[in-house]
Amino acid sequence: MARLRKKACVALFLFTLFIFGTMMGLRTLKPSDGFNDLAPGLDLMPMVGERVDRRSMSNNVVVSPGQARAASNTKVVFSNSGPGDRSIFYDVHIFYYVWYGNPQMDGKYMHWDHVLVPHWDPKIAASYPKGRHTPPEDIGSSFYPELGPYSSRDPDVLESHMEQLEAAAAGPV
Repeated sequence: MARLRKKACVALFLFTLFIFGTMMGLRTLKPSDGFNDLAPGLDLMPMVGERVDRRSMSNNVVVSPGQARAASNTKVVFSNSGPGDRSIFYDVHIFYYVWYGNPQMDGKYMHWDHVLVPHWDPKIAASYPKGRHTPPEDIGSSFYPELGPYSSRDPDVLESHMEQLEAAAAGPV
């Protein structure tokens, strides 16, 4: 029985060593190693150590300070110099939720006024308020939208959001 345990431990150790070695080997690969057909758009990505001339970027794109900070960490340079010249940030993903409503379009606030989520510890939860959020100042969101508590059914809001997505060059939407 002890011999079987020893063999199992050795086999587990060798398997772990194999997995660790494989992972270390995969970390050394670069996009230029022949994987362009598996991940479209990687040919647009500057390689590590390659300098990117950001002065050549178009100045007609409006970028907030938060977007500029995020854009400096992305892998693809965004170019918006003409209608046919579009690059996409494949590491920028957007989740677009279409169920928000406001009184002007829908007659009431929808999903902006959800119930205040209580703390999981009842002792701590007792010291926090209970009830619902009260839009338009207090909304059920971690971030306040630039357009305010909008309705997802408003065509002007949808057009503005789609323009923002296009300007952000978001990959998967």
